[in-house]
Amino acid sequence: MSQRFRARAAVAAAGVAAGVVTLGLSAAAPVSASTPGASTPTVRVIASGLDNPRAITVGPGGLYVTEAGNGGSTCITVFGFSLCEGLTASVVVVTPFGTRTVLSGLPSAGGADGTAGPAAVTFDRGRLAVLMQDSAVNPDGTTAIQGPGAEAFGKLLLARPLASSREWHFAADVAAFAAAHPQDPATLGGLPGQETVYDSDPYDIISFHGGYAIADAAANDVVWLSSQGRLSVLGRLPTTPMPFNGTTVDAQAVPTSLAVGPDGALYVGTLIGVPSLPGTAAVYRLVPGHAPTVAAGGLTAVTSIAFDHRGDLLALEFSTGGLLAPPGTPGALVRVNLAAGTRATLPVSLPEPTGLAVGPRGSVYVAANGNAGPGAGEVLKISGLG
Repeated sequence: MSQRFRARAAVAAAGVAAGVVTLGLSAAAPVSASTPGASTPTVRVIASGLDNPRAITVGPGGLYVTEAGNGGSTCITVFGFSLCEGLTASVVVVTPFGTRTVLSGLPSAGGADGTAGPAAVTFDRGRLAVLMQDSAVNPDGTTAIQGPGAEAFGKLLLARPLASSREWHFAADVAAFAAAHPQDPATLGGLPGQETVYDSDPYDIISFHGGYAIADAAANDVVWLSSQGRLSVLGRLPTTPMPFNGTTVDAQAVPTSLAVGPDGALYVGTLIGVPSLPGTAAVYRLVPGHAPTVAAGGLTAVTSIAFDHRGDLLALEFSTGGLLAPPGTPGALVRVNLAAGTRATLPVSLPEPTGLAVGPRGSVYVAANGNAGPGAGEVLKISGLG
């Protein structure tokens, strides 16, 4: 997705990172709808006051939440848009005893919505592995953003919990890899003149096959980081033709979220680019060495996915009207039974949901108000979904 559209939509996503590994750095048809169950779920706020929360990751001692921050005071014009950068992003952990910051001083760029910042985390030998977005990529994969810590954008960082922004290591340069492996028309798509073949915007990371799978929303692909620190392409996601302003646009897939299914395959949730019409997003099934196939279609603006304890797929929708819907259009949580080909929109209304996790006892956690500005973000605990 182009820098221009990301700056306007400012949507980031996250999924659940399963397990811990060491980096070692020395086509199905769209599912049919079914009626939701009769049970009434309980929704409770367990964390508030967050700055544009993105991912929720189940980790040691609690739920780890990335906060994209709210930009800063170093402002420049990049690709015709003003970006303000500062060290306002962070990672927090939500526990039964409250919320505490485990990593602060991470860079954030954009405006009050923190367009670019930390997107998702996982864990490596007692360290946090933090995946950083980028909203202004140069042709060589470097970032055009300026200011303290800007060199972290587009990279995977390793940091000690409670460390400052000066105490991290670069584990992988995802943006540079995207620039070195440019897209072709089958995945680039988008509005004419607004997309670049070298664009990159890492959104999600998950443990997979002894390394990590990383979803790059702007490169429209999923890459794999080996335990030796080498990157390779697992799969690229195709465009989807759809009508827009009297013409046809090949909308980008925009992969935003990852989950490992009960079958061991990788599942990839997509946001779908302009015009992002309702019902046009999908979740793909990806097996190394094979082309991705649609596992569940008919979804809208998916920002996160996970599998529940029944083996059903949960898909979090940022807005039921798509990304260009009027402000205030609620998001939704959809349960998909892949074996039966059925789905149900669960009876909860969610404001701008961006992150999803399933807890060890089956409760579902959602990051809400993900683009609502400083201090407006929340983490919701949803119980009784059946």
